[in-house]
Amino acid sequence: MSVAVSTPPPPRLSPDWQDWLAGNVVRGCSDADMLAAMRAAGFDEQYARVAITVVRSMTERVQAQAPSMLVDYQADPLRIAQGNRIRAADRDVSVSFTRFSPNVALFANLLSEQECDKLIQLSAGKLRRSEVVDRAGGGVQVSGVRTSEGTYFQRGENAVVQRLEQRIAALTGIPVEQGEPLQILHYGVGGEYLPHHDYFDPADPGSAEHLQWGGQRIATLVMYLNDVDAGGQTRFPDIDLEVMPQRGSAVYFEYFNQAGEVDPRCLHAGMPVLRGEKWIATKWMRAHPYHR
Repeated sequence: MSVAVSTPPPPRLSPDWQDWLAGNVVRGCSDADMLAAMRAAGFDEQYARVAITVVRSMTERVQAQAPSMLVDYQADPLRIAQGNRIRAADRDVSVSFTRFSPNVALFANLLSEQECDKLIQLSAGKLRRSEVVDRAGGGVQVSGVRTSEGTYFQRGENAVVQRLEQRIAALTGIPVEQGEPLQILHYGVGGEYLPHHDYFDPADPGSAEHLQWGGQRIATLVMYLNDVDAGGQTRFPDIDLEVMPQRGSAVYFEYFNQAGEVDPRCLHAGMPVLRGEKWIATKWMRAHPYHR
């Protein structure tokens, strides 16, 4: 009489194992490495191969269509005080909206019309082709991803810059000393800035040079100095958000937390100007006092 020998069923693919597989797909692990780990845990090889294939397919589809769903980043509390109006040094600023994780806020009247016009007037005579960070070698370089011209004002360089810096510090709680020089940018018809992150990616060899001047960038404030006839929106593709340029308004976003992590969901782009021109002022803020 033969004795039936039963094989114990393979471990069930629990939610923890599903998360483990998805996380390793996001991190770029190979199927072979994941298969070896699952076999060591007692999974049948064929079962494990099918599980890896299914989870990889689902995860890569989410990566392509909704990448923010796969981010482990934990946002700190938004630095902006809650409320419809905030007293920012010398000016009451209206808060149009705030959102959390990622942390974004929109202000309606951060600058007066006269301040916008003055910054444009002071910049117009000293514009040159904009540059981007050289991710491989450090420094900066001209690139086709950014088709604008611009200039900078050092901290406290003139009265309007000094006034604006005090206002930004009061609004965000980030000291003036942690701000980079105020950057002014001008885009003509067709001018754009393709999707990018403002932080210095720790994985890029060129980031080390930039991090020595004040640590990581922690937040950005983009201020609109004019109304654009058509186009020119600031678009955040991973969170389905677009901000239309409106003179005196500003969009603020944070992407660095107390754990030292960066938030890839703050990927953003300056959409092409379709008609007219676009003037903005950008303030990048660092984790430590900025010096260069």
